[in-house]
Amino acid sequence: MKNEMKNEMKTSGATIALSGVRTLVGGLMIAAACFVAGNFAQAHVSYSGRDFGSYSGLSLGSKTITNQAVTGNYGWADAADGILGDSHRGRAFRLHLDNAALVSLTVSANPSATTNSLGGLIPAFSIYSGLAALAPLPPSQTTNAASPDHDVGVASEAWRTWWVQQNVDPTATDPGSTDGSWNALGDWKIGGDGDLPGDFTQLSSFIYKGSAADTNHAGTVTGSFVLPPGDYTIFIGGNDIANKTAGTAHSPHGISATLSVTPTPVLSIAPKVFVAWPSGTSANWVLESASTLNATHWTTVTNTPVTVDGQPGVVLDSRAAQQYFRWSFAP
Repeated sequence: MKNEMKNEMKTSGATIALSGVRTLVGGLMIAAACFVAGNFAQAHVSYSGRDFGSYSGLSLGSKTITNQAVTGNYGWADAADGILGDSHRGRAFRLHLDNAALVSLTVSANPSATTNSLGGLIPAFSIYSGLAALAPLPPSQTTNAASPDHDVGVASEAWRTWWVQQNVDPTATDPGSTDGSWNALGDWKIGGDGDLPGDFTQLSSFIYKGSAADTNHAGTVTGSFVLPPGDYTIFIGGNDIANKTAGTAHSPHGISATLSVTPTPVLSIAPKVFVAWPSGTSANWVLESASTLNATHWTTVTNTPVTVDGQPGVVLDSRAAQQYFRWSFAP
């Protein structure tokens, strides 16, 4: 990841510039620099210790991560309320698929995740196609050194201002109505200090694929998604918006997250119009048909399944018009 520290930090609503500071009182500038370094992982989007791994998608795979925490218990809910949220209040995880697969993720509260993490997380997550900026970073397009992506960079704030103009107030001149760049229920962008403000092509893009949230305070949530090959980011946060004003709003809340990858079933069609699938396929998969491959509407096949030579499937009328078949996953 990018190694440079950002040039400014925010504390109690004020901005403290660090670059170019001269030491007026012995140890003052050192203390400030240590504060920023200590919060470096929280201030930028990174995947340190949060890589679920790479999967072919053609075989079963799974990984559990239990040593992570999110700041506060409200970050996801705040990013899902129609106004962009603070990405610092979530944790970014990554994974890669070589082929399309069914990806399932279970996130639970975990008080023992870190030495100071709390229990009681009300978990939620969103999954996106795309990754934040990774090392080696592209050359800076500004006078600032390149940095990892973060909410308060000039390039990020330019995009946030544009987002406000498109979605909230067409006359807005700043991103003040937003808390950050994170959109828990839609696409969003974020950039680093080296990205040129206003050139949104330089920013990291996150394309929304789906989400799941604990809505009954059970402390756990599971979601399943059929994803094409590619790189993905999963943002995990809390779904307790009331925590935004609580005394633990800035406290770490522990996470346990288990990701599993299951191959999608492969259809085979016999000469006598026997559409078959592997034995053991779960009931969540629905067989659909259409007259063209790129049809906008697919019809559920309602024929009663039968077993031929140990393989389940449906037998169709050989006199029927040409049809295409596909699986559709229904969670």
